[in-house]
Amino acid sequence: MRALIAALVVLLASPARADAPLPDTPTRLMTLGRVWAEAKFFHPTLQTKDIDWDAALVAAIPKVEAAKTQKELDAAVQSMLAVIGDPVTRVLDDKPVDIAAPADWLVTANHVTEVKLSVFAAGTLDFKGSREKATQIATEAAGAKVMIIDLRNVTARAWVSRWIVEQFASVLPAIDEWPLMRSVEHRGWRTQQGTTSGNYFSTFIVTGGRPPKPAPKQGPAHVVFVADPTAGLPMEALALQATGKATIVAQGALRDDAIVDTATIELGGGSRAQVRLNELLSGPPTADISVPAGQDPMVRARQLAKTLAKKLPAAKRTRPKPRELPQLRVRDDDDYASTPLPSREHRLLAGIRMWAVIDRFEPYRYLIKDWDGVLREMLPRLDAARDRETYLRVLKEMAARVDDGHVNVFPGAPDPTAKPKGIAPFEVRLVENRPTIVRLLDAAATAKLGVAVGDVIEMIDGKPAAETFAARRAITSGSTTESRDQRAAAYMLTGDDGTQVKLGVRGARGKLRDVVVTRAKSYAAAFDAPSSEPHWKKLAGNIGYIDLRTLTVPEVPAAMKDLDGTKAIVFDMRGYPNGVAWSLAPRLNTRGAKYGAQFLAPHVFGMLADDEVADTRTRFLQKLPPLEPGTTIYRGKVIVVIDDRAISQSEHTCLFLQEAAGATFVGSPTHGANGDVTVMRLPGGLRMSFTGQEVRHVDGKQLQQVGITPHIVIRPTLAGVRAGKDEVLDRAIELAIKGR
Repeated sequence: MRALIAALVVLLASPARADAPLPDTPTRLMTLGRVWAEAKFFHPTLQTKDIDWDAALVAAIPKVEAAKTQKELDAAVQSMLAVIGDPVTRVLDDKPVDIAAPADWLVTANHVTEVKLSVFAAGTLDFKGSREKATQIATEAAGAKVMIIDLRNVTARAWVSRWIVEQFASVLPAIDEWPLMRSVEHRGWRTQQGTTSGNYFSTFIVTGGRPPKPAPKQGPAHVVFVADPTAGLPMEALALQATGKATIVAQGALRDDAIVDTATIELGGGSRAQVRLNELLSGPPTADISVPAGQDPMVRARQLAKTLAKKLPAAKRTRPKPRELPQLRVRDDDDYASTPLPSREHRLLAGIRMWAVIDRFEPYRYLIKDWDGVLREMLPRLDAARDRETYLRVLKEMAARVDDGHVNVFPGAPDPTAKPKGIAPFEVRLVENRPTIVRLLDAAATAKLGVAVGDVIEMIDGKPAAETFAARRAITSGSTTESRDQRAAAYMLTGDDGTQVKLGVRGARGKLRDVVVTRAKSYAAAFDAPSSEPHWKKLAGNIGYIDLRTLTVPEVPAAMKDLDGTKAIVFDMRGYPNGVAWSLAPRLNTRGAKYGAQFLAPHVFGMLADDEVADTRTRFLQKLPPLEPGTTIYRGKVIVVIDDRAISQSEHTCLFLQEAAGATFVGSPTHGANGDVTVMRLPGGLRMSFTGQEVRHVDGKQLQQVGITPHIVIRPTLAGVRAGKDEVLDRAIELAIKGR
């Protein structure tokens, strides 16, 4: 952190490059979005007041695009920040300032040491140079009774004063209590539709507490700080003022730039924007002595120091009273539902908002490939979208690039004008990487068409099926390549209810034939209809079978009682369960496991410096439920059949069975998306879901974008599907019987 600041101090001595070429339009908009997002999520005022921050961005977009010079670009960004009404949050003017002659930057006379920080910060300054100057100050001040620190005209970036004072703070009087501040902390992304078990919320937290600073063996007993509106008042000034060991002499109002934390965002061309991240609980700093305009405050400071050096009164604590600060207001983002196709600026807002939320709140952000590049690619496409369908498709494509199977972009409310969707009368999955009919949803319709399980779809509306598949895949989310491909194949024939699609299918005999399929929404209901097969049963060879896709919590005791004494139980987890893991795991816990999964709950704060993010996580192990009195533990072998359709709670169920029973997994990897889902709002009345917190194996092994890895890898074959076999389940049963 300090090495970074030291490097930046060097930059402050150099003027911005007036001749630097402006960034291209997507880069400008991305930078504007970065500034907007930092303030949106972390500026205290935006968490408490009714400020239309979206409107500020929307108004700034055309100004940023139209800028011809760096000055115009800076002004465009400043026009947005000015809406907050906070002088700390602004575009910085980093021009060099006139400084006093180096010869008088450090003077000691009559037990008073006087320091001009503007000279301390002048020229090329590195850690070695700053240490040398700090040592000079400490040596000079060791025998002084009073110290004057002139904070004026250091640079336009007030925190530089804060950093400089830290270099020689050891010679300052003792500080037993520091000013406190409050900052915004987000415990994940609070869902903006429905509920979630992730318990995500935002709050204010008290920050700024530091350990007491002991008194030096030698050094001044009192410090006089000289300030004006350009000065960066350091935290030490307020802390010493509160204990009666410092006096602040100022001309004009004081800002708290150097006291509070700020984020700094590069705008290009040497320009930077600064955003406040917290605020003082006791209010803005005030001067003890105010000097009228036209008078030099240093004259008053020297008079005071001379008096104090002769006779220093006892320090008197004047602890500032905490001020009444407004409470955090919980508000959902505006989704602009009245405009299904938002204006171009609001379409750009949608892209920036999606990028910003995912950038800061997606717990698996570290797994996303070039998320900044995705925004750069999508901004021009959002600009060019001229109808809602295109707009929605661009957002879906952007969302799919998160590589999170929980991601989905969808309307926040039913659209009465939208046409209902229908699907074909059969289910399609990739078998040997070919889109294959694997289940018939309407026997009469499929018999009439002459299609059968095992038929491969090669043509769609006169084009190779691969083209339709690729188009569908671009808007389909998935955590792994296989899970995304399978989802795309499953939905590649979706269309408006009642519409027709011409397919070229090839059956077992090898002949390509054309069939015309009518899509129907009734087939979608049949797709999701529960199986009529038993939820559990005994198989030959004293093997039990439980379908975790249909078993319910009330059925768990009966199922386990019926299968007690079997050699093994094969659990089918090729779909989504009904919350049975918490009832099953204790009855299978032969290993005496205490925990089922590891959670990493995100705590998201603001940036502390350029590109440095404070993002901590609460790690905790989720306990397995205890065994209920009167129940017994199943001692047979536990085998679980899995594939990409096992997602989220399905994978959590697998984690529980893995820890409790040392389950053996058979099939192909699960989807690789776990962690309670949360939802953001997007313009056009849209929503986007994504994973809210990270879940791992108990030992910390990664699950996201990996899935549960099978011990025995097996996938259906085209020959097996055509023969009516369930090769994956058959292999699991074989393992249960033969033990290999």
